[in-house]
Amino acid sequence: MSLLVDRVLTPDDPAFPVQVRAMSHPPARLWVRGELPAAPGVAVVGTRGATDGAMRFTRELARTLAEAGVAVWSGGAVGIDGAAHEGALAGGGPTVVVMGTGFSSTYPASHRELFERVVESGGAWLSPFEPKQSGARWTFLMRNELMACLVDAVVLVQSPLRSGARSTTAAARRMNKPVWVVPASPWEVEGQGCVAELRAGGRLCESAERILASMGRPVRRRRREEDGSGGGQAGDGEPMERAVLDALRSGRAHPDEICERTGLPPGLVLGALLTLTLRHVLVEGSDGRFQRVTY
Repeated sequence: MSLLVDRVLTPDDPAFPVQVRAMSHPPARLWVRGELPAAPGVAVVGTRGATDGAMRFTRELARTLAEAGVAVWSGGAVGIDGAAHEGALAGGGPTVVVMGTGFSSTYPASHRELFERVVESGGAWLSPFEPKQSGARWTFLMRNELMACLVDAVVLVQSPLRSGARSTTAAARRMNKPVWVVPASPWEVEGQGCVAELRAGGRLCESAERILASMGRPVRRRRREEDGSGGGQAGDGEPMERAVLDALRSGRAHPDEICERTGLPPGLVLGALLTLTLRHVLVEGSDGRFQRVTY
């Protein structure tokens, strides 16, 4: 258990974030455990029922953002939220858990250890609720609006049409915050909310680099030989990524060409390309063709 003392911020406290005024019903108090980062922040959100590929993408996205000095915010839930916090921790950057409950009613209970790691690493828990407040639909909606108003941009990684994560993107749009959306194949039920968000004007998120470029922040590439997640090597346990890399041994190629060479469907190829691009193993050219990164 963290030994840090919870702080209660009120509007007359200099540390109370003025952005909260953008909420439809701003909370009178905020509970904080740890330190709210001064760095630019990006909220990474999505479904609790995320696919393995979406979880990997989220971890790499959050890790790259953290390595570039961007604070990663999310709601602490299972699925995309948890992967976002884990990726930020792996990237050595601060991350903030915006809670839909009070501190005494940690949700989900299985993430208590993760939440403690967040605080111990220099991040924070944040809640607009009394410590004993339990979770309900209205508390999570309020949590999502609070998160949207405190960050510089929101990224939706994976979401079905009906998903609480989309209330975060809706709040961000009302506040004129950039909404980035990871594309999904039209036949994937888990990603239909992302398709809808793109139709609503969301920005296409193919990699963390696009987000960082819009924020004027350089990418800090780190070789990750200790865990095999970067430095020009694909993970040994990812056959789709290995197949894509094998298809590029003869040179640059468009995703359609890679599909022909590998025999894999477009959805799997695009997922592998996104993961390998985030790991800085591949780079996309202006003509849409991919090639290996050389150091």
